[in-house]
Amino acid sequence: MSHCVIDIGNTNITLGFFSDDRLIGSRSGACSPDLEKSLLPFLREKSIEKAFVASTHEETNKTILKILHELAIPVVSLDPVLLSLTIDVDEPREIGHDRIAGVYGALHHFPTFDCIVIDIGTTVTFDYVTKEGTYIGGAIYPGAQMSAKALANDPGKLPLVETLKPQSALGKTTKESIQSGIYYGLLGAIERVVAELCLCSLSPSSVKVLATGDATRMENAPTCEDRALFLDDLKDLTDTIDPHLKIVGLYEIFKEQLLKKQEK
Repeated sequence: MSHCVIDIGNTNITLGFFSDDRLIGSRSGACSPDLEKSLLPFLREKSIEKAFVASTHEETNKTILKILHELAIPVVSLDPVLLSLTIDVDEPREIGHDRIAGVYGALHHFPTFDCIVIDIGTTVTFDYVTKEGTYIGGAIYPGAQMSAKALANDPGKLPLVETLKPQSALGKTTKESIQSGIYYGLLGAIERVVAELCLCSLSPSSVKVLATGDATRMENAPTCEDRALFLDDLKDLTDTIDPHLKIVGLYEIFKEQLLKKQEK
């Protein structure tokens, strides 16, 4: 029997399967209308003791709960009240479950260090958590595809380009110039935002930087070579790249919440 952790984002859903506190498998896909057709038979073949769900997408959440109910799998939903994490921001309710999961995953990797989590997807989020377990804020930046679409929607009628690493930073065509600006601009933004956030620490050089998100998953790349090039450049700016960071974090939250409910 395994535990299934389900992370429902705005556009994608990721499932992680854990046995003996170890991630033994995962599956990712889009939050599409036909999700039930593909996911129901997949989960029916699994031996699941309990499921833990964290969601930022209401309709997909309803679909997942329906599937789990049909399969008679007990469900636990993320309860912010039971979190041991202290959220020290002006509007705590605006911090999504995915960002909370990311910092839990970071502290699982580096429990004695302040951490910055970079989640690279539709947008790029930066989240800072202290080693004491306090989330103190972060930053948000447009992702590569969002930037490409914004340029294509400009009245200047620039072309919509694939967000790949160009052969050279020096673009010789409009397409290559856009690709260069987006690709190296994203890496530059990551480097500078991380540098500024590190200044929030009394020991900036000791802060651990972790990257996760759709852009760190090899299977989501147009070609494995394209993603490998990006990850190779990203390694120079981070301490760890973990595509499963949020799933690992959610599992840590799941264990924490089960323990607190048992203590009541």
